[in-house]
Amino acid sequence: MSEKELENIRIIGLPKGSILWPTFAFAFIGGIIGLITNSNTGVMNVISGLFLIVATFNIIILFFDFSRGSIFGIFGLIIAIIVLLVNFHVTILSSITSFLESGIAGVSPEFLFIFGFIFLFLLMVAVFVRRSFDYFIVGSNEIVRKEGFLGDASRFNAVDVQIDKRISDVFESLLLFGSGDLTLKTNRGQEFHILNVPRINKVEKEIRRILGKIEVDTT
Repeated sequence: MSEKELENIRIIGLPKGSILWPTFAFAFIGGIIGLITNSNTGVMNVISGLFLIVATFNIIILFFDFSRGSIFGIFGLIIAIIVLLVNFHVTILSSITSFLESGIAGVSPEFLFIFGFIFLFLLMVAVFVRRSFDYFIVGSNEIVRKEGFLGDASRFNAVDVQIDKRISDVFESLLLFGSGDLTLKTNRGQEFHILNVPRINKVEKEIRRILGKIEVDTT
């Protein structure tokens, strides 16, 4: 959409728990692969081991905040791990290979498929509900908050609105498609906190562009 055509923007925050989508997406895809291969033991052992690794990293990102400053420390840790792998590659790689080959006993493709499908289905429903019944519309003169299945709308003056963007976790932002938290504060002191807004940098830029076009009523 061109700058001339942009009159308002709809702002939607992703639902809670969206950060876990990689774990459930891997489970869903792994379950499909397992079903296609007729529950091949070797394939399922590898999938179950990789599933545990993906889930572990996903939960670490969920539980801990990784700010921009901590990224340098993480890169240093990664370099140290690489050095260890180079120096002790036989022992470490053989341990990893053994883990993937042994897998996790009892994990079936049906379980992974259903496990992933339930979450992804609920996530899509939650996103649909947010897009349809719980969102903000920012125009040049007003902020409209839509909420509820009956389409209740609250309108607020958009003149002199303060915009605050925050990306507290780099990895979480990357997993949620460049998301961040957005705060809109009106000149009357009303504050609206919208969490997990995808493409937060683009959204902020478009809001500032819209609010720069103040419409004057001459009637």
